[in-house]
Amino acid sequence: MPPEKSPPQVVFLPLGMPEPGVSLQRWLYEAVRSAILAGRLPAGSKLPSTRALAEHYQLARGTAQAAYQQLFSEGYLETQTGSGTRVCQVLPDATLNAGYVRRKVVAQVEAPRSPPTTPWIERLDAINPVFAQRSVMPGLRPFFPHRGDTQAFPVDLWRKLHIQQLRASRLSILLDSDPGGLPALREAIAGYLAIARGVQVPAERILVLNSVQQGLDLCLRLLAPGDSQVWMEDPGYPGARQLIDVSGVQRVDVPVDGFGIQVEEGVRLAPNARLAYVTPSRQAPLGGELSPARRLALLQWAAQSGSYIFEDDYDSEYRFIAKPIPALRSMPAAEQSVILAGTFSKLLFPSIRLAYLVLPEHLLESFTRAAALMSRHANSLSQAVLADFIHEGHFDRHVRRMRKIYASRAEAFADSAQRHWQGLIEVPEIRAGLDITCNLQVGSEQDAFARLQAASIDVLPLARYCVKPCPPGLVLGFAPYDERAIEDAAKAVAMALR
Repeated sequence: MPPEKSPPQVVFLPLGMPEPGVSLQRWLYEAVRSAILAGRLPAGSKLPSTRALAEHYQLARGTAQAAYQQLFSEGYLETQTGSGTRVCQVLPDATLNAGYVRRKVVAQVEAPRSPPTTPWIERLDAINPVFAQRSVMPGLRPFFPHRGDTQAFPVDLWRKLHIQQLRASRLSILLDSDPGGLPALREAIAGYLAIARGVQVPAERILVLNSVQQGLDLCLRLLAPGDSQVWMEDPGYPGARQLIDVSGVQRVDVPVDGFGIQVEEGVRLAPNARLAYVTPSRQAPLGGELSPARRLALLQWAAQSGSYIFEDDYDSEYRFIAKPIPALRSMPAAEQSVILAGTFSKLLFPSIRLAYLVLPEHLLESFTRAAALMSRHANSLSQAVLADFIHEGHFDRHVRRMRKIYASRAEAFADSAQRHWQGLIEVPEIRAGLDITCNLQVGSEQDAFARLQAASIDVLPLARYCVKPCPPGLVLGFAPYDERAIEDAAKAVAMALR
């Protein structure tokens, strides 16, 4: 019999010398993270304790603890009872790792040649991917946020619509199509927006894309020159913040409260910003709605400064307390300055990769040409199937059904929290969405995150959404999990945090 493989041993890596001006905590964190990404610390590798690490590298133990806590909170390290600290089996930035590791390996094997360097690549490498890339992985555990229940999607009906599109008489759908999107889908989206979001717009003013992220990228490229300022909500969606950073513009972090982005503060910080990224219908991640007064102030600022507003219609459809509020783009003063972005990834399923922009008329041609240059067009077959799905009434029925399911699960989540989390986590009223930002009442955010990870509970710390310090909190999702899973996981959370 072949000898059994021994488990990974505790390792001390040569980490090099810290650069001048870099704190020891930052140096240790970056050195260990780089070793993980480069494969020098493979998955499952056991790391020394903070005491042993501090003694080995002649550091204060508090420095080692702080570096480990940051790596815990970002999903690079995990702890399990009896096995110590180890490198996670699935890293939070698996998608980015492939390119990162490949560049490192090439640089080591072909030392005379260095990889090409551009400002964009430098900015991308400089970004710490704090928003967990595990959001693309299947089989997530409670209470991972920002996900709907794909198990409830009518797959058989979707398959039937696909088969109809693939009849011999319709095979032209397999050819290239209009870069702006299939006319049938644009008409379907226009009809949906008129009813559900209060937006009256001709179908020709809708641009079909792969994602809201692609739409924001187009706005940054076409509307914000390199030295421009761009408003970004703080706390806010990390994917948008990172995209703004790699674009090379100057990001201006504008604080958010229970009534949405603080427009007056944005005007004070950057009155001539070229673009403002906002989530007015349901702020990501705090969940508040942009107040009517601030909506008017935001539109007035855009009109006076000649700027544009990127309205990410985040989680607008799933409201449980009252009817969905109209989009910012529905207001008469918004037609020339607001670019409305929506996606079907949460309404249907993530891999559909279909989204849209509603554009002012004077931007339509330039945006369509740019989209055609960058990606030709979105998947034509998926567009045709989605158009039928909407026109035949299936989309509306699915959204209404899921709204009831998610409302029931939100209630079950709140009930379980009330029973098990007293003095640990404060859960506000859940008015809408697929997740909720909760106040942490015990311990530090990093410690709570590490404890929950060890208990097989997935959450996201609020700090991952913040630039400036924010009160300790956790972002928890409830939508994909049934009542039994919610109750069991709520008990596990209480045991871990107590």
